[in-house]
Amino acid sequence: MKVIYMTARPPYPPHKGDQLIAWEQLKHLKVSGIQIYLLTFVKSEKERDLIYQKLSPYCKEIIVFPTSPLQQTFQSIKTLYNLKPVQVNLYYQSKIKQQVLEVCERVKPDVVHVQTARLADYFIDIDCAKCIDMIDALSLNMKRRSINEKKWLKPFFLFESHLMRRHEKAVLRSYEQTILVSENDKHYLNNSNIVVNPNGTYITKSYLANYPELHKRKTILFHGNMQYYPNVEAVVDFVKDVWPIIHQRYPDYQFHIVGKDPVKSVVDLHGKNNVVVTGFVEDICSSLMQAKIGIYPMKSGTGMQNKILESMACGLPTIASPIALQGIGGITGEEVIRTESKEEMVSALEFLIEHPDIQEKYAHKGQSFVWKNYSWSKNCTRLTHTWEKAMWKMHMDKVNRKKSAIVN
Repeated sequence: MKVIYMTARPPYPPHKGDQLIAWEQLKHLKVSGIQIYLLTFVKSEKERDLIYQKLSPYCKEIIVFPTSPLQQTFQSIKTLYNLKPVQVNLYYQSKIKQQVLEVCERVKPDVVHVQTARLADYFIDIDCAKCIDMIDALSLNMKRRSINEKKWLKPFFLFESHLMRRHEKAVLRSYEQTILVSENDKHYLNNSNIVVNPNGTYITKSYLANYPELHKRKTILFHGNMQYYPNVEAVVDFVKDVWPIIHQRYPDYQFHIVGKDPVKSVVDLHGKNNVVVTGFVEDICSSLMQAKIGIYPMKSGTGMQNKILESMACGLPTIASPIALQGIGGITGEEVIRTESKEEMVSALEFLIEHPDIQEKYAHKGQSFVWKNYSWSKNCTRLTHTWEKAMWKMHMDKVNRKKSAIVN
């Protein structure tokens, strides 16, 4: 099978959710013997060289499209007159569309796979089997973000949500198959062509077998990309509303915020009441395995939070909000503690701190749950089946069009 696989960001290094999905899928699909023609955007020669170095073993061919923040800023202004979402205009260029058409004509793929609705316009009118991995419902993400944003920013996010919802509907009509990572987002978009394909995790039993036994520290931990608004919102509000109570009662505990590129509002938390902002760490597993408790009090965001899978896979007793858990199907109170309010969060933290035996219970149950239900091999099996279904639908559509032409 020949597949054109297009991403808005390079799959490596896999610091963000969409990058992680692409990185893991490309590695697993290579084993399946599928020929991948990767199309992606780069911001520098260094980034381009790294992509060729890391991804060439997994791809038949790599085609990169140079872009820059300044160029994307100018492109986003088009929203004022074409009424397409800013996130779509950021990535769309007519000259790149022409290059994409030329690649399609040359490769003649069996199926095209596009990652995120941001890139959908590059293939929306191309007559071949098409599958789009929206990952999550961006319109819902923007709508939720508007609720807690500053007053002067609310209209922008509500307008972007409206534009993206209209765009998503057009994409759902034009692509044979659409993938999302959570049932919640599928319910929101409400379309029969949607397939739910949850993420996996690279943190498996065999992966952790290489780690030495690590000493547990009195640490409560949050991790994630610290430029991502829902993550920033979660830790800032946690430190303001919950952490002072825990710090007062357990002054020997620290709260660690672990993740790449923390914004100023997060950096400013460092050093206050035993809050530690680490920034990027090379090995997230070591940080997770040395902590006592993982806390993920998300108030916004969509899709599936990989951080929850990583926390549980590392055997970290985990407390999370309903929004943080929305993409993880089949989870119960046996594997993770679900909290919906500040009071419940305080109570859950106190309970786990006071009961090491209960920590062990959640660590074991959570780890077993993730290892049993979430793997990249399962994800890629569902992915290839979805591609085959898209190819079949395109085939039947062409057959029906021929029949209709003969009748007329």
